[in-house]
Amino acid sequence: MSMDRLFDHAATHQGVSGTRGWVVAPVRGLDDQATLKGRYILVADDLTPADTAALDLDLVAGFCTASGGPTSHTVQVAHGLGIPAVVAAGPAVLDLAPGTVCALDGTGGLLHAGLDGPDLRKAIAREDEQAAHAQARREAALAAGPAPGGVGLTTTFIKPEQAGELTRTAAAGIGLLATELLFLGREHQITDENAHHQAYLDLTHAVHGAEITVRTLDIGGDKPVPALNLPHEDNSFLGVRGIRLALRRPDDLLIPQLRALYRAAADGARLRIMFPMVTHLAEFTQAAALAETVRLHLAAPKVPLGVMVEVPACALAIDRFVQHVDFLSVGTNDLTQYLLAASRTNPALARDIDPLHVAVNRTVAHIADTAGPAGVPVSACGGLAASPVGAAVLASLGASSLTVTLPAIPAVHEALSRLDDTARQSIRDEALTTGGTGHLTQHITALLGL
Repeated sequence: MSMDRLFDHAATHQGVSGTRGWVVAPVRGLDDQATLKGRYILVADDLTPADTAALDLDLVAGFCTASGGPTSHTVQVAHGLGIPAVVAAGPAVLDLAPGTVCALDGTGGLLHAGLDGPDLRKAIAREDEQAAHAQARREAALAAGPAPGGVGLTTTFIKPEQAGELTRTAAAGIGLLATELLFLGREHQITDENAHHQAYLDLTHAVHGAEITVRTLDIGGDKPVPALNLPHEDNSFLGVRGIRLALRRPDDLLIPQLRALYRAAADGARLRIMFPMVTHLAEFTQAAALAETVRLHLAAPKVPLGVMVEVPACALAIDRFVQHVDFLSVGTNDLTQYLLAASRTNPALARDIDPLHVAVNRTVAHIADTAGPAGVPVSACGGLAASPVGAAVLASLGASSLTVTLPAIPAVHEALSRLDDTARQSIRDEALTTGGTGHLTQHITALLGL
């Protein structure tokens, strides 16, 4: 049933899906929290990743922003926390009176405002229905165990206290630890070797020794760190970001983090180290050489070293990388941004960012088709992997594992359980010839009965 026809009197604000889900609650602005009680939908112009990570999940049922983009790091934090979100809904949402009862449709990218009477009862019934379905999915995924079809499932999370939830999911480990997010709210410790070391040991204990893929600091873009006093850049997404920054400041960024990681490995942590935003093979070999120097100095065990493939230049030259790396991880959010020349934080482009564009699909297939024969495993992460449709596409294109936010694991597990060889080939053919989220969603939903 169309959500626009479900409600007779609600005012519908059209945005873009940030994270899936359906919640009913009154809205509040950032400055209204002291005057209203109970769970609410937060409405704001935009939120930073740090703002989002600091939200009180006992009170915030979801959020809707006037600006922002569907693949921003703010949305990725929301993914990890399991908060339904709608972004780029326009300035009119800021005019909603505090206490206005709304239904937030994170899946459809809609905010229905001013619910009462029959409309409110319908919205609450939909929320109850979706909650029951989600619980059934969680129980089925946990009972089924590892994802079928040879596709591994790992997870990522935002707050360290979430790590203990790993044992209650079908995930085999942590496939992406975004280390810069560990220090949200305490950025002054981001260069502290001992703080890093303790964080990795704490996580190792929390996940009972499961493998953790640690991405070294990816600072820049929409994740500034004021404590580092970095210069202003006109386009930070195309600036000194990720491995570029780490190699320019090895003494206070890269080497202390590598020392902490190898100290943790020596203490029994099962780690893989992944370098972000790699463009040139020389960046990886330089970082790997530093890692080996640190390892030998500490007499620590070897750990696998890999790169996050999110820059088109790296993807197109992947045949050179597979001769040197132990593993690859496709970062679908940034790869999509760079391939489509569409900023992931620009609300005017929110509807232009299509992570299932045929060019993105062909690039992912090229990476997997090149790495597979070389014996290099390829994982994929980002908002695409956390979507049942996106997960089905990535698996069909050759990803050997998917890194999925904790709340999304049951739905992704269900989609993967319905994949067989015939479905994979059909999905691959459609992804590489037509592509597009709209087309592939229709095709895969019908094909897999999602």
